[in-house]
Formats: sequence, structure tokens, C-alpha cells
Amino acid sequence: MTDAIFFTIVERGKANKILEQAQRMGAQSGTIVLGHGTSRSRFRATRYLGQRAKEILMISAEEEMASRFHAMVSSSFALTKRHRGVAFTIPFSEGGWSETTFAESAWRLIITIVDRGQGEACIKSARAGGAKGGTVIGGRGAGIPAHYYVDLEIEPQKEIVLVLTPTAKCEQIKGQIIADLDLQKPGGGMLLVLSVTETTGLVENLGRDKR
Repeated sequence: MTDAIFFTIVERGKANKILEQAQRMGAQSGTIVLGHGTSRSRFRATRYLGQRAKEILMISAEEEMASRFHAMVSSSFALTKRHRGVAFTIPFSEGGWSETTFAESAWRLIITIVDRGQGEACIKSARAGGAKGGTVIGGRGAGIPAHYYVDLEIEPQKEIVLVLTPTAKCEQIKGQIIADLDLQKPGGGMLLVLSVTETTGLVENLGRDKR
């Protein structure tokens, strides 16, 4: 069986309930970090972005169990309905993030690490490139267990921006972010892309999508 990390991004206050149910299903532990999502205001010009408090839950699990978690958040927490949240699975191994499914994966997770205060600019660039939105996390590197094998040192006063996108749009969005935020300059920031093997609740499919 393949190891994976199950992620879910939900409104503030819901992550603990999902974690409790996941533990009843066999999850050993999970990590919750705080962030905020962005959405365009329905009542103001489209250049304005609203902020919504979010929680990001990460659970290490075998891929089969991660798939069961997707079914759970869909049925018990209605993530297949609009604005209820999203969930996705990232494959990994003890040697690092797995790339065995990268070529055929239908979805990508773009992770951008920038100086604090640039997260919103990153989201706007991602939208200009075709993304629906994203989630911003204030980062110090704390609270992420070592067994997640994230070989990144995240300094204080940073923001981590998560953008889920169909593979077909990934290069355009990535290029837009790199150009707008000058990430190619020394100290400008960091961007990486990971494969996603299963999703729930994305606007593009409003349901579950495997590869």
C-alpha cells in the first residue's frame, strides 16, 4: 500500500470534529494549522478579495485509508457542497514526496513560500493565471510532525500559500506567480509543485476525483 498525507481545508472550528471521526476510523494522529482562504466579494468589484478563517488538517495514512477519509468528509461533513471545504491526498514515501504518480495525476498542489504580507499578492497572481483561489498559512515550521518528511526550513515571518489546480492549468499559474512575485530573484521566495491523487469538494468537479 502507498503512504499518503490526507489534507482537508475547512472553516475554523470543524477540523477537530473531522480528526475525531478519522481517529475512530483508525487514524493515529493529525496536525491542525490555522490559515485563511480567499474569495471574491459578491457585492464589490472583483479586484477585492475577502478572507475566511480556515483550518488545515493533515493526517498521515495509507492511501486506502485516505480514500476512506474522503468518503467520510463527503458523507458526514458535506464537502461535496459548495463552500463546505476541500480535501485532497498527497502521496509520499520515507525518502520524500512520491513522484510515481506525478505524470498521470489530474491535479497539482502549488506551494509558494513568501515573505509575510505577500500571501494575498500570491493569491491574486494565481487567480490571474487561472486558479479559483487558495489558502494562506502563516509559517514558522512549527506543528508539522517530522514523519511528514517535509525537507523545508520555513523561517519566521513567512506565509505559505496553497493552490489546488488541474494539471492543465498548473504551468500557467506557476509562471504567473513566479513572474509577478519575482521568485527567480535571490530571496524572492520558493515555489514547489506536488502531485494530488484524490480530491473532494473542488469547485471544478463538486465531488470526488481520483487521478
